[in-house]
Amino acid sequence: MRKNIMQNKKHHILITGESGQSRAYVISHKTCRNVITGSIICALLLSFGSALSVSLFSSNNTLKKQVAVLRTETITNTELATQLATTSSQLEEYRQQVFTLKQQQENLLEKSVSRLDERSKIIESIMDTIGVEVIIEEDTKHSGGPFISSDEGSYGKKLLLNTDKYLNIIEKTPLGRPLPTRISSKFGRRKDPFNKKNAFHEGLDFKGNTGDKIRATGAGTVKTSTYSKGWGNYIIIDHHNGYKTLFAHLSKRLVKKSENVTRGKVIGHVGNTGRSTGSHLHYEIQLHGKPIDPMKYVKIANLSMKIKN
Repeated sequence: MRKNIMQNKKHHILITGESGQSRAYVISHKTCRNVITGSIICALLLSFGSALSVSLFSSNNTLKKQVAVLRTETITNTELATQLATTSSQLEEYRQQVFTLKQQQENLLEKSVSRLDERSKIIESIMDTIGVEVIIEEDTKHSGGPFISSDEGSYGKKLLLNTDKYLNIIEKTPLGRPLPTRISSKFGRRKDPFNKKNAFHEGLDFKGNTGDKIRATGAGTVKTSTYSKGWGNYIIIDHHNGYKTLFAHLSKRLVKKSENVTRGKVIGHVGNTGRSTGSHLHYEIQLHGKPIDPMKYVKIANLSMKIKN
């Protein structure tokens, strides 16, 4: 049993036990107030501390998360910086490669123009030697092509145009040997091999063995592929530029009339047919219907063939 007795601003607290013994405590009003006030303050401090601890804990977690995000962003930024540096380095290498390629292209173009100029002069020399004149008639009503400024590589383009025209003519002009062997009879006056009388030989005779391959000396169309008593098996090719070539005494003809041929194509085999004293090829060049000396045409393109003994 607890009884509170207030006397002279003091609190008397009497505590009685089950055995009948009792204890009395005297606490002043001021002390009691201070205890209660202290308890309240402690409770408030504890509450505030708990709230502050919770807030600090939450803030600490938030800060940890922010620090983790910042670390991730820092790592990402570092990786991006590394990638950027690598990309910049690769871009610089690419620029250097492009610059090098441009330099190489310019050097190749310069060398190509120089070689083209040399070849153009050689071709012109060939044309002059064999007496072929390139006639170009300017006609604005029969011409065309893309516009190219006169100061835009005009020299190289002019060389290309001229070379193309020359090559087109040369492709059809009979040049070189139809047979890579010795010449046994030249163009011009000679003794006829049969009756020994003075005669005129309108071509060249090439010594050969029956079956040796005979090649066309220029591009064209087969005009004749037949047999006659004088020529035996013979072929005539029309080159469509005033030139015709005749190949006679063949053992075998490999092309037919109206067939298109290119320079170097095998058109027949050496033989001894017709009016012939032995296996050989009679080779003849005609210009506008008249026989001309094939010798200069044979010599001028004799660059890759070796004469057999």
